[in-house]
Amino acid sequence: MPYFAFRDFPDNTPIPDDCYSCDGAPDWAALLEWICPDLPRDEAERLATLGEASDVRPDVVSLKRLIEAHARPQASQGST
Repeated sequence: MPYFAFRDFPDNTPIPDDCYSCDGAPDWAALLEWICPDLPRDEAERLATLGEASDVRPDVVSLKRLIEAHARPQASQGST
């Protein structure tokens, strides 16, 4: 299982307003990058499609679960 460095927010942390589009829909890729800043943009976009297809309302816990359950391991850099 890959290790992800999540921001250390309490579970009840409100989602930032700039992670929503002008129509009020959540920007899943922005949310995923907000909670896990080291998540590559292409992986955030891939996971965003899963989030958009779900019936889950995004919050800190559901974002972490989505990443933990579906993110692909990143190739380690500088490994021998």
